[in-house]
Amino acid sequence: MNRFGESLLTLYPESGVSPPDMEEQIIHKVKDKLKVGIDNYRAATDAPAKVDVYDVIEEVFADLNPGMGDESNISVEEASGCLRHAYLDRKQPAEHTHKQMITTLMEKGAMSTLEKPVEGSVDAGSNVKLAGRADRVEDDVVMIFRRVLTLPEIPYAQHFIQLNAYLYMFGKEEGVIVYFDNEGNEAEFQLPKNQRLFSETQRRARILNTLLKNNIVPTIEPSTRCDDCPHNEQCYYHSEDKQKWGLWARGKWRELKQKPFP
Repeated sequence: MNRFGESLLTLYPESGVSPPDMEEQIIHKVKDKLKVGIDNYRAATDAPAKVDVYDVIEEVFADLNPGMGDESNISVEEASGCLRHAYLDRKQPAEHTHKQMITTLMEKGAMSTLEKPVEGSVDAGSNVKLAGRADRVEDDVVMIFRRVLTLPEIPYAQHFIQLNAYLYMFGKEEGVIVYFDNEGNEAEFQLPKNQRLFSETQRRARILNTLLKNNIVPTIEPSTRCDDCPHNEQCYYHSEDKQKWGLWARGKWRELKQKPFP
């Protein structure tokens, strides 16, 4: 018997109700009183319904990831990443999991103290604009900050492409990619302009623009990012082939065997 039950037995020895039963009755009555009090308060004050935290997460995520809208405007992130992902994001937006949204929000929040974002655009040819937002632009350098699990020995290709595009966008000769891991360690890479890489980025922007205008889904560009992509169910095999050839539908895309071609 706990102390609460013992005190009840001492106070009400003649009640005929055992302490555990009395304790349960009292707790039940207290809960009922609290519920009635809360209901009365809401009715009297017209208090608004409690805000759902998931709605807040989705709203903030949408603000941080606005759509490009016009198909003639291609973002640096779209041109430097998987074109199929970019196309499906515009034509068939997938619902992101809360884990994906929280990961993005945490990364943005962690880097926000270092960032001083600057938006810009540059001509990509054929009436297409390459648009983007660099994390920081100083007098003679462009900087981007990225959070990673493990510090890389060389910059990730996608980040190199993005930084290079910003160098042409803002007329700078060199830029810096700064990586941070979860333990606060950092790695910096100073990179110069690369005209050939920028021409390829412009070409990819024009390709995506053409595919969007003609409703043609881009070919698959496999990478490790496919694992967490919200569109991965629409890649590789049709549903009947998934059962026969691979495990993509169950999230084990790395175990897929290459589909034979005649």
